[in-house]
Amino acid sequence: MLVEKMRRNWILTAKEKEFIEDWMAVANGRMERIDFFKKWSTKKEGDFYEDYRKVENGEMSVEEFREKWGNGAWKGYIRVMRHRIERKRRNARRIMESIKEEMALMDRFMSLDEWP
Repeated sequence: MLVEKMRRNWILTAKEKEFIEDWMAVANGRMERIDFFKKWSTKKEGDFYEDYRKVENGEMSVEEFREKWGNGAWKGYIRVMRHRIERKRRNARRIMESIKEEMALMDRFMSLDEWP
C-alpha cells in the first residue's frame, strides 16, 4: 500500500527519464541519432533536422550547414539535460550512502533485545 502511494520518479523528472530512455534506444540501435537530435535539440535558430534533410537532398551545401550549426547551439537543450542528470546522479550517490548508514543504524537498533 505504501509503495503504491510513493512517487514514481524519485530523482528524475519525467522529461529527464524520457531523455535517458531515448538515448538508450539510440545506444541499442532502436532509434536513429538524427531522430534523437530532432526530438531533443534546440529549435531557437531554426530546425536542425530540416536543414539536415536539405543537405541530404542537395538543397543546402555541407559548408552552409556547418556554418549555421557548427557552433553547437543546436544542442543547447541536450547539454542542459546532461548537466541536470549528472548533478542529480552525484547528489543521489550521496543520498544513497546516507540511506545505507541510516538503514544499518535502524537494523542495529531493531536487533537489540531491549528497546526504550
